[in-house]
Amino acid sequence: MGLDFVRRAALTFHKGLDLRRIELATPTLFTEEPTIVPRTYAASLRSGQTLKVGDQLGVRLEDGQIFALRGLSRVGTINSPPAELVNALSESHGEACGIVQQVHEIAGVAEIRIC
Repeated sequence: MGLDFVRRAALTFHKGLDLRRIELATPTLFTEEPTIVPRTYAASLRSGQTLKVGDQLGVRLEDGQIFALRGLSRVGTINSPPAELVNALSESHGEACGIVQQVHEIAGVAEIRIC
């Protein structure tokens, strides 16, 4: 009677251990791949100017300031730009293109991704 009990208990113990091993081997920590989100820069909109998500703008470096342009008119300014953005624009002759990623109408700010 004691030997039968040990054999029955040992089988269920291994079966339970095998199920937990399968569960541990299943990857669940990183089920979603991390996405790379491009860096955006906040541009203060000029009064009376409105932008929409997806608008394509020109970005110009003039005298250390960076302006967002729609055609030839200035629609916004990137205040206190980081040095890496100023350097990148300097290397591309002060011109680049940008795409509006998000618009905060109440604050009068648009987030622009530089292409």
